[in-house]
Amino acid sequence: MRAIAMFVELGQVEDRRWLLPSCPVCPPPPHVQWKPTYEDLKNGCAKCKLFVQGIIAICPPEARRLTVGWIWNYSVLTGRERDDSQARVAEGDGGVVYEIEFFIHPGSKTILVSSSHLPTEFHVGQPVPARTDLEETLRQIQNWYSLCVKSHDKCRSDSAPYIPTRLLDITSPQCESGVQLLETQASLLGSHVDYVCLSHCWGKSKPACITLKSTLANNRAGIQWASIPKTFQDVIEVLRRLHFRYLWIDSVCIVQDDTDDWAREAAAMCNVYSQAALTIAATNSPDSHHGLHSALPDTYKSHELSLALNDGRTTLPMWCRRPIPHFADNETHTARASEAAPLLQRGWVLQERLLSRRVLHFGASEAVWECLHRCECQCLGNGDSDRDGDRGDRFVNPKVVLGAFLHGPRTQYGSGHPGAPWLEIVEEYTGLALTFARDRLPALSGAARRSRQYRDGDRYVAGLWAREIARGLTWCARGPLARARPACWVAPTWSWASIDGGAWWPGKHLEIGARFLASAEATCVLAGPDPTGRLASASLAVRGPVADGILLWEDAGAEKLDRLFSVQFGSRKMTGCFWPDYELRGEGSVPHGSEISWLAVLGMVLPGGRGYEYAGLILRVSERVPGAFDRIGRLKVDSVEDHDFMMGCAVERKLTIV
Repeated sequence: MRAIAMFVELGQVEDRRWLLPSCPVCPPPPHVQWKPTYEDLKNGCAKCKLFVQGIIAICPPEARRLTVGWIWNYSVLTGRERDDSQARVAEGDGGVVYEIEFFIHPGSKTILVSSSHLPTEFHVGQPVPARTDLEETLRQIQNWYSLCVKSHDKCRSDSAPYIPTRLLDITSPQCESGVQLLETQASLLGSHVDYVCLSHCWGKSKPACITLKSTLANNRAGIQWASIPKTFQDVIEVLRRLHFRYLWIDSVCIVQDDTDDWAREAAAMCNVYSQAALTIAATNSPDSHHGLHSALPDTYKSHELSLALNDGRTTLPMWCRRPIPHFADNETHTARASEAAPLLQRGWVLQERLLSRRVLHFGASEAVWECLHRCECQCLGNGDSDRDGDRGDRFVNPKVVLGAFLHGPRTQYGSGHPGAPWLEIVEEYTGLALTFARDRLPALSGAARRSRQYRDGDRYVAGLWAREIARGLTWCARGPLARARPACWVAPTWSWASIDGGAWWPGKHLEIGARFLASAEATCVLAGPDPTGRLASASLAVRGPVADGILLWEDAGAEKLDRLFSVQFGSRKMTGCFWPDYELRGEGSVPHGSEISWLAVLGMVLPGGRGYEYAGLILRVSERVPGAFDRIGRLKVDSVEDHDFMMGCAVERKLTIV
């Protein structure tokens, strides 16, 4: 059946007295089927007729032949209804053709203060300015920033004042462009400095103003405006209008061809971003030449409507538009980001986003504010209210949830720091792109250093935490599989950082019911001064139950990773439970019938205590380090019978995994 599907996400006001009591058309409570026609809406109450106005404004005439359906949506993370109302014009049960969003302007709320007439299906929003460089956007940014500084305890720094090694003075009187690179120890020592960071995509070409050994002196003297790429120029102009003087940009404030300087500054990334007054994210810019700003497409233009309230005297100004796509309401960092936010596809950017206390995104259609307390956009956020329940959790996203985890006891996670949030950060991170495989650990080192501050002396070992090493070892590769491990050694095979591609932890939220490792001691040799950065070598000495078996190749075309291979222990063949770390048939292949070993690690209690999920590692003798083992995958066992059989085959052994 062709249909107009109305997707409703609840608002904050629950009073429905404004409805005409005898209206046969109005949508019923959640989960009740509702499929009036367009003609039914025309003969319904005031709200039904508002939907008619919206369909006329947004949809072509042929859409008026469709029927209407109503669906109630919920936030997966919070379990609560969300408040951005949408009507989606669909064909059949599938493809959405047109979407309509209804809202009132913040100024119209005064009409409703005494009468409580706002329908739950509508929300407070505002038309988005035609461009992000207009004065309206600047005022919105000033409101967001001022409110956060004054009111958000979570967003205040809990550390001593910090100044990066170098900063750009963007209002310098010493040069014609007003942009000069400062060595802060000489120029700003002892000063309190509010500086801003830029998070951006480098793109394929380096900016002309990049700092190298050969350009350092010139940049200190003053940077010519013509050599500054468009994205940087736009950021500087925005910050001047916001009355900020100092800016940190990685390509200019780090000497890019000085290995020692790069290592020192990379190790300081945690402080650089977490102590910044603000981070501006060029979220819609694929490179430094694209520019910061964007124009609102005509597709998302707002249309003014009116709703006659049931008191017979009041008309409420209403608006409708096609919903503006949001990267910020995604419950993962990477969802839909490739289209709406190219910056969010980059591996280095996740920690910049999470470490920063405040992030101002310049997106494809509007500006978006993120801090440790809330996330708002221009189209839905009014920016001048911070009451509990006033859409403070409008967007529940990685910045609000995982960023809070990195900022210590004043956040929702407190000082206990459960292990799952770190694993969630790694899951988000490993789905992103890195230009160089060698940056796998450095690009997350700032987040690791920040997390370490609240872990009471715990050791960071190749992307995992020593006190949580057992659960940390039970990661799985998330497809598509890499053909082989990186050509250059990056991390030990027991670490998620040893593979190119995504990693995830099945059962990361499950309670641990059984621990099979008698001991597990990681040894890491650093490649530089950063204790959370690159490694020269690493190993893991373990003692636990080990059973020997063989690896069997199965269907190479299987869609599920756990169907590509089987493992056999004695007389028992086990299929559908082995996740390979990479494509074992490819380069550096593991031949059919190869000898492997199973190391039992954990037993996790399934919800409701209805059983166990057992996690173990599949190892083979290392070709690189004599006498040691490489991890090649993870084995999951759901059957107690299978697990008991394997434990019966196992003997306790000491192994070194490299």
